[in-house]
Amino acid sequence: GKRFGNMPEDLRGRLREARHGAISRLAEQARVHGASTILLAGDTFDTETPTPAMLRQAMAEMSQSAPLRWILLPGNHDSLLADQLWSAADSVVPDNVLLATRPETLTIGADVALLPAPCTTRRPGRDLTEWMNSAATPQGAIRLGLAHGAIQNFSEDSAASDVIAPDRATKAGLDYLALGDWHGPVTINERSRYSGAPEPDRFKHDTPGQAL
Repeated sequence: GKRFGNMPEDLRGRLREARHGAISRLAEQARVHGASTILLAGDTFDTETPTPAMLRQAMAEMSQSAPLRWILLPGNHDSLLADQLWSAADSVVPDNVLLATRPETLTIGADVALLPAPCTTRRPGRDLTEWMNSAATPQGAIRLGLAHGAIQNFSEDSAASDVIAPDRATKAGLDYLALGDWHGPVTINERSRYSGAPEPDRFKHDTPGQAL
């Protein structure tokens, strides 16, 4: 959904197409590494108002990668406050795409539970992962957290009240906490990491795109 308004007009279309191409590249990497599910930790659309054509194109591209499953979390740039976006996405979502728009336990495998923390607004003003501490999951299940926001001082657009507890994985008994917001890969601890973005987004992130 990024419009690249600061770029010359003749480059914008090519940049947007390259962004859509990241979907197929992520799917290919998932297949190469034997993954069955791809977690997108927020800012998938990078705007609260993607055009209908952009939305349909993204969903169509994801549908072509079935049986791979995609799980999309609202981030601070495409938060739940953009209710028209998520209503529109829900109307065109293919069978292999799940919109993680509620903080509730999702069973994504026989022994795997996902605990998403969708962004309610651009600046929620609280730690949205706190609910994970008391989230019920099946006995013996792998507990995965999925969140978007600042940990410590890593956020590029954060308020102090939005900071996610750096020990959330320990407090909530998570086997892994997948984080989005920071556009480059950052390891918080052995069970909490920012994956970075699949495409470099800013000049200060001049490394290739990242995925975990």
